[in-house]
Amino acid sequence: MIGVIGGTGITGSQLVAALQARAAEFRCIVRDPDAAKAKLGNDVELVRGDLSDTSSLQSAMSGFDTLYILCGHSPMLQQLEINALEAAKKAGVSYIVYASGSEKGIRPDSPSKVMQMHYHVEEAIKSSGIDWAVSRPNYFMSTLMSMAEPVAKMGKLITSLPKETGISMIHPTDIGEAAAEIILNKDRAGQTYFLTGPVITMGQVVEEVSKAVGKSIEYVQVPPEAAEKAMADKGMPDWLVAHVSGMMGIVAKGDMDGVTDWVEQLTGHPPRTLDQWLDGAKGAFGG
Repeated sequence: MIGVIGGTGITGSQLVAALQARAAEFRCIVRDPDAAKAKLGNDVELVRGDLSDTSSLQSAMSGFDTLYILCGHSPMLQQLEINALEAAKKAGVSYIVYASGSEKGIRPDSPSKVMQMHYHVEEAIKSSGIDWAVSRPNYFMSTLMSMAEPVAKMGKLITSLPKETGISMIHPTDIGEAAAEIILNKDRAGQTYFLTGPVITMGQVVEEVSKAVGKSIEYVQVPPEAAEKAMADKGMPDWLVAHVSGMMGIVAKGDMDGVTDWVEQLTGHPPRTLDQWLDGAKGAFGG
């Protein structure tokens, strides 16, 4: 039996769909089963467990041999995921697949504390004595949603990134399908998977957005300080502003333009492209 932590989020819901498509036997560990049912539907088996409550997690994992761990960004991410790891040890889980962060951000001196926490959780899982695999998806295409409102309201894509910045963006569906293969095929254990799509520049992003919404969108580059102020003015907590700013610094240096063929190896098809993602998301951009 497979346990899924984080099945209601952007990536987790894609994993759930991929596991269903492959007729896998799994349960989602959720804090609020009613809210999860509203998101995932009635045909997904749910069990209550809270990452801040290790006793509830251990009970929820009863009978699991495989566990997928995905925690949303949080200043408590490391402790919450270590709680899941400790509960998995006690429950007798034999294989853990961990949803980490982008390859270039995962290091102990990362400019993002969230990425530092991912690094330490990875190390704890690798030294746990449990078989493991790590998924490191690069820049999510869905991250562009943070730029959608000004596009829809003002016809402007506002970012601190230069137009020539290249990013190997990845479609969330590809992340979910790749994770499903890693989970279901234990021959994939012992490997870190850096998941990417093809490289696209931010200049090409605005062109694709313009095409999707049917009008020309203006590209507006602002200083990083202005971007940070805009995030704070929207009410984003300081820790999240710091994380986003740290990651944008990595992106701006060109460090998120690496490409691998792991998506095609794991899913059997080439990575989805930005226009495919925009086809389902263009409404948020005013299309």
